[in-house]
Amino acid sequence: MAEQAEQGSVNIQAACAILLAATVLFNPALALAGAIGLPLSASLVASTQALIVAGALILGMAQPKAPPYGWIAAVLGLLAISALTGAVRSQFDAKSLGDVLLVPAFIMLGARLTPRRLIVTLVMLQALVLIVGIWEVADPEGFGATFKIAEYYVRTRGFSEADFWAGGDLFISSERPQGRLLLAGSGLHRGSSLFLEPVSLGNWSVVVAIATAVLWSRLSVLLRTGLIVSTLMLLIICDGRLSLSVCLMLLAFLPIARHLPERFSVLYLPGCILALVLAARFGLLIDTGDTFAGRLRYAVDAFGRLNIDHLLGISSKRVGMEDAGLAYFVVRQSIFVAVGLWLLLTLTSLGDDRAGRICKHGFMLFVVLCLPISNALLSIKTAAFMWAVYGFCYGQARRRAAPAGLGAPASTGDDPPTLDPPIIIGARGWASGHG
Repeated sequence: MAEQAEQGSVNIQAACAILLAATVLFNPALALAGAIGLPLSASLVASTQALIVAGALILGMAQPKAPPYGWIAAVLGLLAISALTGAVRSQFDAKSLGDVLLVPAFIMLGARLTPRRLIVTLVMLQALVLIVGIWEVADPEGFGATFKIAEYYVRTRGFSEADFWAGGDLFISSERPQGRLLLAGSGLHRGSSLFLEPVSLGNWSVVVAIATAVLWSRLSVLLRTGLIVSTLMLLIICDGRLSLSVCLMLLAFLPIARHLPERFSVLYLPGCILALVLAARFGLLIDTGDTFAGRLRYAVDAFGRLNIDHLLGISSKRVGMEDAGLAYFVVRQSIFVAVGLWLLLTLTSLGDDRAGRICKHGFMLFVVLCLPISNALLSIKTAAFMWAVYGFCYGQARRRAAPAGLGAPASTGDDPPTLDPPIIIGARGWASGHG
């Protein structure tokens, strides 16, 4: 029986890791399939994503010893609200439902991950992303011909060929009209690696930076160095202005955040909205166009255009505002989902240890800094791993909080027989535990 239980745990861990890796790999895999002549469509991409999210939901909810009832209730609530707003609009929006369901789905999946499995998955994905990113900047023609990114987005995302003004097979934003921020004059384009577009590669870099801080005490010096250096290289490759700015802000703030109560993060979103409103009121956001101030101005203006139908999520017009991520989220989901999900994410305890505090403050601040000017953070390509790390910290906190004798470490059926063994990964092997 013990051997069967151990084998079942290994199988579950492997399945969780495969699903997590699939969130990063399914887009380039489909693009590669299209490049060799296989038929592609928007429905195929949506169906693939739906299967991944459904798999995460099934694995996440199937925890017989300690079901995550709170997150299961959140899933049911999101389904009910989606059905209600869809009935009012007389149109069901599967994409919007999928975008929001991936949050509890990957939190529950992350809660099942052991430290070793999460770290191995992170390191392998980061290595693969870096290798492909270096290949892309070294041989953009070969990379573009392999994945035919422009064709992929035309066939699956509703883009037109005229949108790709720079020409070639790379994504639209692979070049900026005003040039690169980093390595200006180098002649390099903005890289995208496995994410196929630069903004998501920038978001991935921030997620990895926060995950590295969360897992810091579990990593060897070798892996700490490797993750830091590779993240810096990816930031340069993608030339991400926002991602670089967020990383610098987090570098300054997270050492302070580790001493703040984790639920203090609930103030970030209302504080951000208040700051934007005051900045607009006092004339500090007068710029327009593709600058940071201009994007913030667009976000404030987008808030001003919201009407009651937008706030209730029942507007028949559900396009536009894509560059104002928070307003876009409200229009697609409703103010009730936006506020409810924010409260659930910030008030759910991830534990009072260093890792839980950094995870909560880091990811919630990242969301607040990105959402006003972009909806890219909602993409499964980067959001899934972020919420899985959040879920991992949530699962660890549940195990530590479980009363002695009730099988705290076995609450998900996946963990080794100690409460929270440090994992050291380095040159001597992938992982070793110490009591």
